[in-house]
Amino acid sequence: MESTVSIDQFQEELQSWKHELSSIKQEIRHFEQHLEDMASKNLPKDLLAQVEHFQNSFICQKEVIDRLRHDLPDSRHKVENIFNSRLDSSEGVRAHDLLSDRMDMFRRIYDEVRDHFKRFESEWM
Repeated sequence: MESTVSIDQFQEELQSWKHELSSIKQEIRHFEQHLEDMASKNLPKDLLAQVEHFQNSFICQKEVIDRLRHDLPDSRHKVENIFNSRLDSSEGVRAHDLLSDRMDMFRRIYDEVRDHFKRFESEWM
């Protein structure tokens, strides 16, 4: 079901998403520092393999953040163009819904990665 959204609502949501992505990227940097601290210790091979797994997971999450951030319109003018310059007036709503779905998917996947890491971290740190 397609939602209805105004240019102002879309613009506000974009700002919220950008802030959220920046915050998550900072959180990942914090987690990566914990992993670096762990990797610098003399750990068993199986534990080092898990550290590497999480390092790779965080690299992937940062790449997704970068792609999402790149795909978010970065000015009101671009948002207005999405809504107003298309022959089909529902294009802006579709663009919003697509980005909203991508953000939701990213959140679900990131939450799972973060939760697994926090369990790992609580067991070994």
